[in-house]
Amino acid sequence: MALIPCPACARQVSEAAVACPNCGHPIAGDGGGGAGGTFKQALTRPEAVKSGFTVLGVFVAAPWIARVLAVVAFVILAIVVVVNKS
Repeated sequence: MALIPCPACARQVSEAAVACPNCGHPIAGDGGGGAGGTFKQALTRPEAVKSGFTVLGVFVAAPWIARVLAVVAFVILAIVVVVNKS
């Protein structure tokens, strides 16, 4: 995230901030959209959409990955036990 100067006090503020932590001046949006407009803009940013797809992909893939890793671990453990007995 980039830092921008606050229009009111000129302190450095994150461009994603809703308001300046120093003086409270509104930062996000154009000032006329209200909270609903800035929330909608935040949800439609490309990085937010990309993050949403990533989370969805991990949510769908995680059980399969866990099962595959469990099977691989079981096979390796079985091989180690068989080799140690002989």
